[in-house]
Amino acid sequence: MSGAALMLLGLGQALFGALAPVPDATLAQERGGFMLPGGIDVALTVQTQTAVDGAVVLRTVFQASQGAPTLTVYAPRVGETVAAAPAVGAGSAGSRAPSVTYDTRSGFQVTPGTSASGIGVAAAGAAAWPAGLEAVVGGMTDHGVITQGQQGGTRTVELSGSDLTVTHLAGNVFGTAIANSGSDRVIDTETSVAIDLGAAGAELLAGSALLRVGEIAGAATAMRAQ
Repeated sequence: MSGAALMLLGLGQALFGALAPVPDATLAQERGGFMLPGGIDVALTVQTQTAVDGAVVLRTVFQASQGAPTLTVYAPRVGETVAAAPAVGAGSAGSRAPSVTYDTRSGFQVTPGTSASGIGVAAAGAAAWPAGLEAVVGGMTDHGVITQGQQGGTRTVELSGSDLTVTHLAGNVFGTAIANSGSDRVIDTETSVAIDLGAAGAELLAGSALLRVGEIAGAATAMRAQ
């Protein structure tokens, strides 16, 4: 080991060697989330919802706010049909989400959206769950069997039915995989990202607040993907 390395090792021991580790019980009470490069403290919520023919079949909510990140799974109660509603406010007038269609004659057709993803500002606690959904860990639903798993830093939630399998990914990676062998159905998947700025200071209001929120949303999502 070189003399420079020994000097750095000795300096590290002098600075931190006397510090005691923080107990797990104390860490569990600390706030999670992210400290962005600009110094703004934020929390992150990512909601993914999949609907078939306008009815919700699976909804997952990933939160990094208090302690370790959590993933909550929602499914319709047995015997109930839950109409799909946007997880966030409606987009701008005239906007249209991209769509993918398939038939045996034409194959896959992709129709681009008419506008970029929207960014809006909402009051804390404004989001509400659609009536008829309940939190589940797993098991049988009217649309198939729900199971959870984990691959490294990514959590997976799979809904497996007779002719449709939906998988939501959350954690280091966010996304949805759909395997469909049924016909004449419309499958919609929507993912929304909510940034909690409750701990942000007056620096957020400097300049254009809406543009500032856009920058924060992009930075927080990028950090979560690292």
